[in-house]
Amino acid sequence: MKNFLVILVISLWLISCSQKNSENIEWIPFTWTSVNLSGRNIEKVSMNIPVTIDDLPYKFTMQFDLGAVTTNFYGNSLNPFLEQYPLLNNKLDTTKTIWMQNKENPMFCNIDLKLGDVVFKKINVGLFTNYGDDYSLDSIDSETEIHIGTIASDLFQEKILIIDYKSNRLAVTDSLPSEYQRVSFESINIDNGRIKIPFRINGKIEYLMFDTGSSLFPLSTTKQNAIEIGSTEIVDSLTISSWGNLFTTYGLKTTVPIMFGNEVFESSIVYYEEEPIFDYFYENEKIWGLTGNAFFFNNIVIIDYKNNRFGVR
Repeated sequence: MKNFLVILVISLWLISCSQKNSENIEWIPFTWTSVNLSGRNIEKVSMNIPVTIDDLPYKFTMQFDLGAVTTNFYGNSLNPFLEQYPLLNNKLDTTKTIWMQNKENPMFCNIDLKLGDVVFKKINVGLFTNYGDDYSLDSIDSETEIHIGTIASDLFQEKILIIDYKSNRLAVTDSLPSEYQRVSFESINIDNGRIKIPFRINGKIEYLMFDTGSSLFPLSTTKQNAIEIGSTEIVDSLTISSWGNLFTTYGLKTTVPIMFGNEVFESSIVYYEEEPIFDYFYENEKIWGLTGNAFFFNNIVIIDYKNNRFGVR
């Protein structure tokens, strides 16, 4: 009987430890980049994550961009490291390509990419040739952070992604931690890794692509859509760059209710371009427009890629 009790106690302790360990969330830090646009400083423009590549003794950063489909390195920025480290260069496979920015680009195979302290082992990473800042190894020391690429949605498929905006951190888990079990979720569409979430705009369900690479605009859409839900007066304008292309956006104050689930977004601005630069993208993706980080700066967002659902706390 004593032996049975000892075994029972040990078993319960092991189960307790297992459950406790399963709740240990490995957080990945991120930092915000700021920029001066149209004469004003905007503090939260893009989210950068500290990374290391294989065994290279350098500090890199990559932008966290769920609007991108494939994680990729910038060719111009990576070139000096390829010359210095043949083992990395040998992982470049020109027979495997990815379509990015209207051209075929080669891919690296079996890369170990470490985000914060979390390692994604043996993954494939695209090489976005002829893009990024130029560096020379002579100008870089081991303490310098080099912006090297984009972290895209492909790293998180069949996982649960938690973005804690208030604490500047994110996590990737296989199951939903207990502390988030009571979060209210909405069903979403995921096409080619891109997240499309249902917003209620003026009483009608419209799908918006959720893009963490888009922090400047709570809502961006076609000119026609913007006019239908916005005031007649332009209240803002910004000239921005997207993948090296400059264009000007205009903002109208929304005059209709904007909601996601039970969240009501007051006093929002909807942005559009005078020329139909992105109209084809909205049409091809079958979305009303884009939304990004701006609506959720004070929230925790949970993207359940396994069950196609999106939660906000």
